[in-house]
Amino acid sequence: MNFAEQPPSDRWAALKYRGVAFAEVWFKPEGDPFALTFRIPQQSFHIPGLGEQITIGNLLAAVAILPEEVEYWGHDREDDFNPELGQPLTPPPQDVDHLHVFVNLKPPSQDVASDESNDAVILLEKFQDLEGRWNAILSAEAAIDQLRARVEGAAAEMDAASQRMLASDEKVHALNADVHVWNKAKTRARYALPKAKEFIHRATWAIGTPERKQLGELFKAGLRRDIPLPELDRLPEELARLLKQHQVLSAQGGTVCQECKNITAEIQGTFRTLLSNAAANAQKKRVAAHKKGKYV
Repeated sequence: MNFAEQPPSDRWAALKYRGVAFAEVWFKPEGDPFALTFRIPQQSFHIPGLGEQITIGNLLAAVAILPEEVEYWGHDREDDFNPELGQPLTPPPQDVDHLHVFVNLKPPSQDVASDESNDAVILLEKFQDLEGRWNAILSAEAAIDQLRARVEGAAAEMDAASQRMLASDEKVHALNADVHVWNKAKTRARYALPKAKEFIHRATWAIGTPERKQLGELFKAGLRRDIPLPELDRLPEELARLLKQHQVLSAQGGTVCQECKNITAEIQGTFRTLLSNAAANAQKKRVAAHKKGKYV
């Protein structure tokens, strides 16, 4: 929908940055067909990494309006009037809840307005798609970090279980078959531990690759309309590839974590069996010794 077809607002509409509402817009206030008003809460200017992104240009981009469509813009503050498009807006005084920004558009000519509005809608849809893909990557990275912590815990528990040694009295009464089964279970830990360490290393540095850093800087600064079209067209493929890598890494972590838990359970289970049989064997020896002493 182009601006001419946009109905006048009956309430403030939220604008979001990475899923968080940071500003609001009102289309065609007081019935003016070529005007809109933004209002930005005081607290939005204090969100880390966001304050410097609150510019007239980014506000216009959020509602699919091109800079060349604008005739006039300005603040509700006389000391900061008609700022540059890319200049960060100055927060309102501490005792003021919102900063208001007023925008007047040029009345478009009939033959140009349709093409420009269609281009703006297409560009907005591209930006929304890219933001959605990036948010999916951030969610995958958060899941990988949680999985890394789980693998670290499971690997540490498995390593501790595999390092357990028999006490002297346990050695005396343990059955050889039980000791063999227990040692065999502990041997599995030696093969699983390198897998866990490899995943932990890869998960730790997942966001440190050059490709990931470059994309992070791009989305941190906010997608802009002046991004070259070839670069914009490559982004979906790059984001899809990065998301796929994260998904593969996450699947590997899940497999490693479960393997460590299974090995730990097997070691602990065979050890409990060993102790139980050793206790029974010790009791059997005591009974036999008692009987022998009685007859003697």
